[in-house]
Amino acid sequence: MAVISMSVKIHVKKECRFEGCTFITGFHSVIGEAGYIAVRHIIKNLDPERIGIIETKLLPPFVWFKGGGLALPFELFKYENFVMLFPRVLPHADEHKEFAFTIAEWVVKEKFSKAILIGGLDSRFRQGSEAFRIVATRAGYPEALKLGAPFLDEELGVFGPLALMLAYFELSDFPAITILPFAERGRPDPRAAAVAIDVLKEKYGLPVETESLIQDAKEIEAEIEKILKQQERELGGGEEGMYI
Repeated sequence: MAVISMSVKIHVKKECRFEGCTFITGFHSVIGEAGYIAVRHIIKNLDPERIGIIETKLLPPFVWFKGGGLALPFELFKYENFVMLFPRVLPHADEHKEFAFTIAEWVVKEKFSKAILIGGLDSRFRQGSEAFRIVATRAGYPEALKLGAPFLDEELGVFGPLALMLAYFELSDFPAITILPFAERGRPDPRAAAVAIDVLKEKYGLPVETESLIQDAKEIEAEIEKILKQQERELGGGEEGMYI
């Protein structure tokens, strides 16, 4: 099965039913790399089945050798009732909108129950002892209230592919929630990623431990630094933001 836009194609290599599933993703960002680290750890910890890949016209020129085969920049994994999009690198800047809209459209059309997105919020905005904040579509607002955390301040905003996905979900009246743990700017922050994973574990039953995430912080930081340097060398530039 393939979902095709002008420059983005979703190839699901195995017939799967997604109705009622929960969609999870997060991207690289300058705020702690929280979304990327969280999804990376979920994939590593659960060892889910790879069910698909995403092809783009401006596909980043990277592949990795993992588990006896090639790992591609954008892959879909499934574990029980959870489906994870793992973007190992950011989509090309010229394809951010089409990438995000195509994925979100697929989630809506396949009748997922909800989308949970993971980003990071600059720790300078922390007030008191709160661990994270939330952004939700109108359709996701009632469920977001159950997480028991404050929403993002009105004067702040979400940036990048997550923002575009949220926009599509809002237009589609689809329940989507973004978890924004407070994170350090400019360096990988596994503790922030652990906060988001703990929410997924406690509220949605995703069976992922976070102890090793903290223990492997140096290894994670080195891996991310290598990936980002490769991407910057090949694609050039980067994007700044306070939250993503």
